[in-house]
Amino acid sequence: DKLVEEERERERSVAVLAVDPSSFFTGGAVLGDRSRMNRQSVVPFVYIRSFGTSGDLGGLSRPVLDAIKILRAFGKDMIIVETTGVGQNEVEVASFVHTTVVVTMPSLGDELQLLEAGVPEIGDVFVLNKADLSGAEVSHSELREMVRLNFEGKRWQPPIIETIGTKGEGVVQLADRIDDHFRFLLASGLVAEKERKALREEVYQLLKASLVSLAKEKVYEGSVKGIVADGGNPYVIARLILESLSCGAQEVQD
Repeated sequence: DKLVEEERERERSVAVLAVDPSSFFTGGAVLGDRSRMNRQSVVPFVYIRSFGTSGDLGGLSRPVLDAIKILRAFGKDMIIVETTGVGQNEVEVASFVHTTVVVTMPSLGDELQLLEAGVPEIGDVFVLNKADLSGAEVSHSELREMVRLNFEGKRWQPPIIETIGTKGEGVVQLADRIDDHFRFLLASGLVAEKERKALREEVYQLLKASLVSLAKEKVYEGSVKGIVADGGNPYVIARLILESLSCGAQEVQD
């Protein structure tokens, strides 16, 4: 909310794509992020859209990638993708954006996780929000050490920004550091490289989703349904499905 406000002060058009988790059982999602930004949703040149994950992992939702393309074509100056939150392996968002901002808070036990693989490696900017809480100084020190360990010798050294979101403190500095990182990408030629990697990753994700769907159809509706129902060796059944999928792919190629 405060970052959108700052970007509008800089006369930029902004879009926010906010992803909320969907229920595993019903598929529904509260989509509460947008309601928290009601004030910004009526500001000219600001577009806010909520998405449910709909079973997608990685903190994103499949339609978000299409929405990014549409909004870029529409000429938005900044597109903010707010994920469901990520864990050690749920870092998919970093494959599809120019700048990844990792937000944490003091004294929540996140420090150990930040030292493990995954999250530390995707951050281009680290934000310690609620910096007025006790323990902020210790958390900042641990973040600084984590950055030193993970980014020593690399061309970009992620900054650590302290913010207090409710007061808007630190948001100007955050916006500045995001701008700095994008200028670094432009100057180093990494923008094109990032976008090529994003395209490859998206093609892979589409193929994986299609293959999973085909495999699921084979298991629950297809020719091996009877074999599965009768029990048996799961490795043998899986190999039969793979062989049938391979035959189908060969027919398409031919």
